[in-house]
Amino acid sequence: MQPAKILKISDSNYPDLLKQIHKPPETLYYKGNIDLLHKPCISVVGTRKYSSYGQEITTKIIRELSVLDICIVSGLALGIDSIAHRTALECNLPTIAVLGSGIDNIYPPHNLELAEKIQNSGLILSEYPALTEPIHTNFPQRNRIVSGVSIATIVIEAPEKSGALITADLALDQNREVFVVPGDIDRENSIGPLRLLQKGHAYPIASGREIIEIIREQPHLFKCNSRITTRKSALLPPRPVQPKKIPPIPYNLSPSQAKLLSFLHQHSGLDIQTLEQKCNLPIRELLQAITLLEIQQLIKTKSGKYYRNC
Repeated sequence: MQPAKILKISDSNYPDLLKQIHKPPETLYYKGNIDLLHKPCISVVGTRKYSSYGQEITTKIIRELSVLDICIVSGLALGIDSIAHRTALECNLPTIAVLGSGIDNIYPPHNLELAEKIQNSGLILSEYPALTEPIHTNFPQRNRIVSGVSIATIVIEAPEKSGALITADLALDQNREVFVVPGDIDRENSIGPLRLLQKGHAYPIASGREIIEIIREQPHLFKCNSRITTRKSALLPPRPVQPKKIPPIPYNLSPSQAKLLSFLHQHSGLDIQTLEQKCNLPIRELLQAITLLEIQQLIKTKSGKYYRNC
């Protein structure tokens, strides 16, 4: 493991989003790429005692989100946290692990190898120095950082009393968006998401595509450097502001997607055979690029021909 570095709240590269939460950490210890804190981050949290459904839907959502230029945040715990980190790495998405222990005391020890992989391409983060023990009270404190660096939090399988639900509540207090995956109503791990939905505090989602659609339609929700007020201060009369157009999160295009997009136009379409000739790509790679661009809604098809949407 590489030596830890220190980021102070007074430093110029301390993330603005984190400064806006209640009692932001004065000092952060980190290993890896600190610049990731300035990317649009989405946290993924859930139970340690996950089901096969929880594993499947976590993997599916993150894979679909990998078309966006974002970072996945979680807490390095066993269960959904670990699945989120591993899937992000598999999809070449950067990922941030926020610890409830000292930066040199990886907990749980089972995830030491995963932590090493994360710091090589992502970021390990903690407000606790060196070998601080992972005591119980550290983890709710840790959760405010998980939600605090994120523009949105996704909850996947969480019992009523769980760290994942604490993170969701913190995200709501920080005026961040919360997405939940509904589950069977008779399962313990569905109680947390159900509670959030009953109170009207979260978006129900079943895929990453639905989150992408919300981002596409409401990009202002995902502007990282916009000033965010807490829900408590939202009780005050809002100050009138002039509406402005805010660009959405950029897409993370592969070379084949970028190449395909360069040949398409809004008003003159091309069929699959012509695209195959122009792009000079294997048909399987071409079809995969087309599918991903359709998910991103960057292209459309009409009468067997493909067009740009923008």
